[in-house]
Amino acid sequence: MKKWQAALMMLIIFIGGYLAGIYFSKEEVSREIRVGYQDRDRDDVIHFKNIIKNTENQSAVDNIMMIFMKREKIAAPDVNLEKPDIYLEVLSPKQFTGLIDSRIWFRGDGAVIAERSGESWEDVIYYAISKQDADYLKQIVEYDKY
Repeated sequence: MKKWQAALMMLIIFIGGYLAGIYFSKEEVSREIRVGYQDRDRDDVIHFKNIIKNTENQSAVDNIMMIFMKREKIAAPDVNLEKPDIYLEVLSPKQFTGLIDSRIWFRGDGAVIAERSGESWEDVIYYAISKQDADYLKQIVEYDKY
């Protein structure tokens, strides 16, 4: 085999391997955090305007998960379950599963999180998070924007 034929063969193999690597190694979203806001005119409409994916912002997804892991359980606070400041859902699109379904109210000393623990919002567990964590959530979900 001549040198140019060998070089051409190696080039074809290299390009084929490169293209196969690009095609077969697409990164899939494994965690998705959806942030929703209630419509000003209709209480039954929620607009999910901010979606944070682990493929785009892994540190934000990790930090939000850590906030939910270190929250403190509290007795039923004085909040209107139908009027939260934001709705926050953590989903696993790869598994087609909702992991966390919550509603959040921001306060001066932190925030209150209501997490659905049953099939409906009749079964709710309330949690509190610190002011630092609440401020981080406000920043990352662009709370002041909406």
